[in-house]
Parts: sequence; structure tokens; C-alpha cells
Amino acid sequence: AVVKYNKPDRYIRSKVEPFLHGIPVVLALIGSITLLAEQNINNGGGNCYAPVYKPPHCIGYEDGQTREGFDIPCGRGHDGAVLFFYVGGLTTTFLVPLIIGSSLGIIHRSVSKQENNMAGYGASNINRSNSRLVLHRVIAYSVSYVLTWSFSIIGIGFEIANMEWPTALWYLANIFNPLQGFF
Repeated sequence: AVVKYNKPDRYIRSKVEPFLHGIPVVLALIGSITLLAEQNINNGGGNCYAPVYKPPHCIGYEDGQTREGFDIPCGRGHDGAVLFFYVGGLTTTFLVPLIIGSSLGIIHRSVSKQENNMAGYGASNINRSNSRLVLHRVIAYSVSYVLTWSFSIIGIGFEIANMEWPTALWYLANIFNPLQGFF
């Protein structure tokens, strides 16, 4: 809005920013309440997803069966993990990169157009570093995004298939997940 439409910061704070805060909060509340209402919330060991309940005493038991002496059925949360994967996983995998890419592409095009306009007014030796800077930032955000989420999405796919995460994948997901602060 600042680059393309020449809007002041006050406009962004009052008109755009409430949506940038409100939409994620509402989506998180809807997802959490849905998972909680369907009893699909389990201890994820500090990870932000809906894990399937598969403790060692459930080996040999089908999903939904409760072993004698325990209250929680084996496999509880499988439906929640499926819901989280399809809604959260596919959204973060496809929708967010599309929004990020298109937003940054619009910014890059706008900066390039401004540089071309300045060149048209006699600035013959104009430095085109601004559009290159935006292009490099687009590439950095995209690579950071892929590194952040690809391992986690693959791991959640393993859970949906009722398979254990490979140890190396688990380590990669936990190493790269803090990168979400960079994109």
C-alpha cells in the first residue's frame, strides 16, 4: 500500500493492520475449538500441531481401541491430524506462498515501474538497485518459507499414514521450524 498506492503509515495502521492481526487469531480460534470439541487435542511435545495419540502401550491395538487400565483410546487425534493437515498444512503449503509471492511480485513491479519513470525524466544513469533488492528479498523469503515448513508437512503426512516420523525428518523439522521468524 505504501509503495503502490502511496498510502501513509497511519492508513495502514488503521485500515489494513487490524485484518492482518484479526484473521490469524480468528482462524487459530476456530481450528483449536474444532479440535478440542472433537477431542482431537493431544500432547504434541511442544510442537504446534494436533498429534495422534500413539504411546508404546498402543502397539498392536487399532485406532479407537482402549487398552485395559487406560482411559484414552489408541489413535485418538487421527481425525484431528487429518483435519489439521488438510486445512492447516495445505493452506500453509499452497495459499501462503501464493499470497507472499504475488504481494512481493506486485511490489517488485511497482518499484521497477517507478525506476523506469525516473529514467524517462532524464535520470539516464539511474541505479536499478531497488528493484534488484526487492527481487533478492522475494527469493530469500521463498527459500526461507520452503525450508521452514517442508519437513513439518512431510512429517504430518507420515502421521496421517499411521507411520512414525523418521528420526532425521523429526530433527530437520525442529531445526528449521524456528525459521518462521525470518519469512
